Amino acid sequence: MPMEAYAILDGGGVKGAALVGCLQAAKEQGIKFIGYGGTSAGSIVALLASVGYSPQQIKEIMIEEINFNDFLDGTDNDLNRLKKIPQGFITSFFKTLFLLQNKDLIDKLNKKLGLCNAKTLTDFVLEKIKNSPIFQEKTSNNSELRQKIQNATDITFQELKDLGCSPLKVIASDIKNHKAVIYPGDEEKEALNYSVIKAVRASMCFPFVFIPVRPENGSVLVDGGLSSNLPIFLFQKERSINHKPVIAFDLCDEEDNIPAQTNNTQEYQLGELLGDMLATALESSDALLRQVIDNIYHVRIPLPKDINTLDFSIDKEKRKRLFDRGHSVTSSFIGTNLLAWKRANNTVERLQALYAPPRLVQPILKTVVRELEESQTLSDCRSYIMLPTDEGKLATVYQYRMDDDPDIDWEIEKNNGGAWSETWNFNRKPALQNLEVLRENIFKYNITKAQANKIPKDKKTTVVVPIFNWKIITELTDKQYKKFLNSDFQNFQDIIDKYDLIGILCIDTTTPTQDILNSSNLLNVYRSIMVEASILSGILR
Repeated sequence: MPMEAYAILDGGGVKGAALVGCLQAAKEQGIKFIGYGGTSAGSIVALLASVGYSPQQIKEIMIEEINFNDFLDGTDNDLNRLKKIPQGFITSFFKTLFLLQNKDLIDKLNKKLGLCNAKTLTDFVLEKIKNSPIFQEKTSNNSELRQKIQNATDITFQELKDLGCSPLKVIASDIKNHKAVIYPGDEEKEALNYSVIKAVRASMCFPFVFIPVRPENGSVLVDGGLSSNLPIFLFQKERSINHKPVIAFDLCDEEDNIPAQTNNTQEYQLGELLGDMLATALESSDALLRQVIDNIYHVRIPLPKDINTLDFSIDKEKRKRLFDRGHSVTSSFIGTNLLAWKRANNTVERLQALYAPPRLVQPILKTVVRELEESQTLSDCRSYIMLPTDEGKLATVYQYRMDDDPDIDWEIEKNNGGAWSETWNFNRKPALQNLEVLRENIFKYNITKAQANKIPKDKKTTVVVPIFNWKIITELTDKQYKKFLNSDFQNFQDIIDKYDLIGILCIDTTTPTQDILNSSNLLNVYRSIMVEASILSGILR
């Protein structure tokens, strides 16, 4: 069974062939991408993959077919002059004369804010969409649809979705309003009706090279890399539901992996300062996001320094080198970091590989059992964690004291009508399940007789608490806990709804449900379990 994940492809100008090598390696290692996100040059590779081109087909396009100079619409000489202006101005003795010599180019940039309008680029993108594998397949027996698409001058995100393309998201930078813009913004019809061509054109609008995109709302859109060069957050909404990992491919210079060295013989110049300031602004925010967003696999691809981002004349040999580097680094990364997943033989092993090894989780499950038995007077407890599966179920993935129990592999529907479903699907707060009642009314709880019979007969109650992707729950006061447990807890619910749910922590006990409800320790029971659930949130990816 392939590992499903989202691919995030960062910018790199003409270095996009390296990203194709990454996709090829991932495919060879058994990874299936269910969505593609990209910024700048990564948005083109993401688009091609989304509409069904295989990594090998994209390799052919990026290495053999594309002539990057064509994308400049005949302004390649202007680009060469533009690249020389910063250093030329700094080193020029007669700076006024230098500016006069380049006045035509400066005037052009001042008027249009770029050298070319990228018509060749947009025509290329449109042509590749029309001739993509998915479009060819979907229109093979529908001549009317095929003719409509072939005559189209634009393609929307909605049309990609209707034809069954993998979800695509790209990011651009609105420099007028100082913000990142995600396309499509959401699943609303209006957002999906936006042009894919314009979105990709905006995302890879390298400043001063391509003229900015100006939508009717007054925005000024340029390269998405200015706001986020590695937008790992693009599929957060989807991931809050399906919990799939993200594999983010990050192109960097080889020397970025070498600690900075102080060179007293060379003065730190203004150009270096400005470049480092911009790099810090772009990369530090992405680095912070990687620390707070879970289940991210960050693959850094160190690339040769002799290949420049704006080298539109890059030859095929260098492109092949880029592809090979992306392929080799990604193969090595997956072999090292996703080895457990590749070796997994069943759903439980795959989930353990994605979230955490059992050796990290089991001590917490053991601790909560001892705490409840010694301090909260619950008898003969066992603990387990249930996580969502691809099949729409909750599966027991980690456990303590269940090795010899018949329900060690217990799976139930997410919408089961019991405390598990109440905590997972509905109010997302602690709940009690009377197992004796469940055995007598299995149809009410949407479970089979075989499932119910697996639960040991001596177990009378299940306590279920949510495992949120947060830690502040441990800091709540008694008053706040009471508000949380109260049936009228709308204010607290507003807070809870802002956090993703990882899974549920369950405790089975032989203590009757009514005894727990009548106990003055109910609040402490919940507190003990929720504290451990909070600790687990820091362990589970």
